[in-house]
Amino acid sequence: MQKRPLTASYIFFYLLFSDDTWRILAGFLMAVFLGPLVTRGRDLSQGGEVMVWLMIMAIGWSVSAWPAKKITGALQKAVKKASK
Repeated sequence: MQKRPLTASYIFFYLLFSDDTWRILAGFLMAVFLGPLVTRGRDLSQGGEVMVWLMIMAIGWSVSAWPAKKITGALQKAVKKASK
């Protein structure tokens, strides 16, 4: 088996077609939007606030499994269709 060269375009498409990329992005966006709402007005230490944000990010990663799979499937189908 021949090893592929590690190029910027290879990394870009690998990340684009990876389910985990979309799941991490969804978790991050949930933390960015919901983090301030959840922690506002609470007397949390900096560590407590970080923990809440990480928990929101983990929940976002967890619940986005099905949509991430559908997104990557649609992208792969579109690329295969365009390359024919």
